[in-house]
Amino acid sequence: MIRTNKKLINRIFLCILLLPIILIFSCKKDPADIGIGTIKVDINGTAYTFSVQSKATRLPVTGGNGIQVQGNYKQTSTSNLTLIVVRPTPISTGTYIENTGSNPLVTITHCTEVIVPCFFQATTFGSTSNPVTITITELTGSSIRGNFKGELQTSSGTLETLSNGVFYVSF
Repeated sequence: MIRTNKKLINRIFLCILLLPIILIFSCKKDPADIGIGTIKVDINGTAYTFSVQSKATRLPVTGGNGIQVQGNYKQTSTSNLTLIVVRPTPISTGTYIENTGSNPLVTITHCTEVIVPCFFQATTFGSTSNPVTITITELTGSSIRGNFKGELQTSSGTLETLSNGVFYVSF
């Protein structure tokens, strides 16, 4: 009887020790937990990663401040994604939405190469139902991190829906 209780106590103790380890390794990672040099987004439900030559640039803007985040889809292609935020005051962490009265210029452009560079171009167009939204969650002297979503329109009028967008790139 004592031996059985001791075995039971040992099993319970072992389970208690293993439970935190199991929970840590079984938890789903945060989608924003990406490596530096990465831009990821779902375009019309299909996942894309723009991690070739991805970088952030501080834009020279007369009377304002700007940041551009850009990355290419693959090494041998000019298919790319570009996010831009421009406003009169310094850019900091926060959410920037197209069509707002606080005077940020918020744009996203998606170029798709088909034989020639940027054969199809989709860009911010002023969507009222799903405006382009860029959220900067971390901004340092050497990198920028955040997320984005919204709706783009091609020159032919078709729509591209961007969702689950995340970025983490260096300047």
